[in-house]
Amino acid sequence: MADQELIDNIAQGDLIIGVDATRNDYDLRTLPTVLRSLLTTRLAAARAANAAVAMAAGGEAGASAAVADAVARLAAHLRNGYNWLKAIPTEDVPASEVLEAMESYGWEGGKIGELTATSRIIALSELALAVTPDLPAATRYPANVVTRITTWLGVYSGNKIIANGGNLQTILDDKDAKRELLARAISRVRYHYCAGGDEGEYSVELSRIGYQPKRLPGDAQPAPLPEALGVATFNAATRELTVPELSSHTTSLVAFRKPLGGDSEQAGVSTTNIVGVSDFSPLVVGVTYALSVKPRNSRGFGPESNIITFTA
Repeated sequence: MADQELIDNIAQGDLIIGVDATRNDYDLRTLPTVLRSLLTTRLAAARAANAAVAMAAGGEAGASAAVADAVARLAAHLRNGYNWLKAIPTEDVPASEVLEAMESYGWEGGKIGELTATSRIIALSELALAVTPDLPAATRYPANVVTRITTWLGVYSGNKIIANGGNLQTILDDKDAKRELLARAISRVRYHYCAGGDEGEYSVELSRIGYQPKRLPGDAQPAPLPEALGVATFNAATRELTVPELSSHTTSLVAFRKPLGGDSEQAGVSTTNIVGVSDFSPLVVGVTYALSVKPRNSRGFGPESNIITFTA
């Protein structure tokens, strides 16, 4: 059973980070470095914990297989990150800066080296999450690669506990703790936004990060629900849905996925016209999903897009 509160918190955390990326240093609601770092760290931990529970095996044998699969997936995503850096044109970023980024990610001398040992794969994956926020935007791994490394690290860690004789409750308890920590960080962001102007908790800026601002008697009514989106398309390689543009009154785009015979669940959130469907937990290989997207603002969701069927 999906933890809807945790999924909602991850979605709101992603939304906050997306909105903050659009602000400049002179904006009083730009998150301070310490607060943004705290939110980013707790968001990654919550995302990994959610993926660990979602992909947890039922016994030691199944968990051992899941651990091996997670390691293979992580190795593939690390190669994708490496190849992304390797392909950066020198006209865009000097070769010396690309090499510096590669070495920050653990690629000594800009070489990929062997990528078969579990210990090195896990170390490089953890290093990727640690250094990405501190690197220039032009020399970071793509966001979807970092997200997938985060979720598969969670799958690895959770199943390793079970494979070593632990039980599911340990993973559930960790997930609950990570959910609470993320919720506290998000609450601190709200306080920061309220302190960013004289409007306080009445500021319309709160609506951009998923909160409904308070209104004084006689104030104008809030914006209507988002209008319908254009036709959505799906990129199987990047696991992303795209719509032509955000519709009127839309502040964020939310992806949904529904496994055959299962329940629909939120799968990603974005402030642009592109949103991932594996941002909260990986897709299960061999499972057929119904994918769609909805526009959202602080009042709620707009109409659902067309539905796309995809087998992972």
